[in-house]
Amino acid sequence: MYLEQNIKGYCQLNGLDYLAVLSDFDVEHPFDLSINELETFAEEMNSTLFNLLYSPIFPYDYLKNKLKNIKFLVLDVDGVMTDAGMYYTENGDQIKKFNAKDGMGIQQLLKNNIEIGIISSGFYGKTIEKRAEILKIKYCYVGREEKISILKNWMNELHLDWENIAIIGDDVNDLDIMSMAGFSACPSDSVVQVKKVVNLTLNKKGGEGCIREFIDYYFLPSLLNNSPKEN
Repeated sequence: MYLEQNIKGYCQLNGLDYLAVLSDFDVEHPFDLSINELETFAEEMNSTLFNLLYSPIFPYDYLKNKLKNIKFLVLDVDGVMTDAGMYYTENGDQIKKFNAKDGMGIQQLLKNNIEIGIISSGFYGKTIEKRAEILKIKYCYVGREEKISILKNWMNELHLDWENIAIIGDDVNDLDIMSMAGFSACPSDSVVQVKKVVNLTLNKKGGEGCIREFIDYYFLPSLLNNSPKEN
């Protein structure tokens, strides 16, 4: 379903404030809108209810200008690279399940000279650092320091501005970066606070290929100057 990104796209196209539109309908999220309210909005945008719900109206044209300057993609771990589950062995060692398709997509970005940065607020870094090593990701941090401080250090090293930064996050500890980044996206099962502010809510959940979805359908096409393929 493309409801959220389509409403955001129409708001952007018509100079409307997304949160103000939701407030006018007295809801916090597009999925709280009634069928009648959705039909009203679609009619005002010269669209149909079906297209508003199920057609990727703004998968590329609306987003490509925001993506064209991106040189660095920041990834959260729990809830983005993984399903946010916490798995432990009998010895107390933590295990994380990563998505192989996400990994292949990340490698495609690296081949196209896009840097990747992993920032996690977790306590157990070995598994994450090993994943970064396997994927040849140079920038990886696991710890309690503020995410935005870590990213600023990397930006200074690479001489990047905020317009060059994209982030995929899922929870409130990603909001500081999202408010500054040139582009922000989140998995479909992210918290409401994040969904309200991102440029794009993906269809897939964290750990289930959301990174690959972003790369294949949005980011790589903008790099290669091609329209994304249909699902």
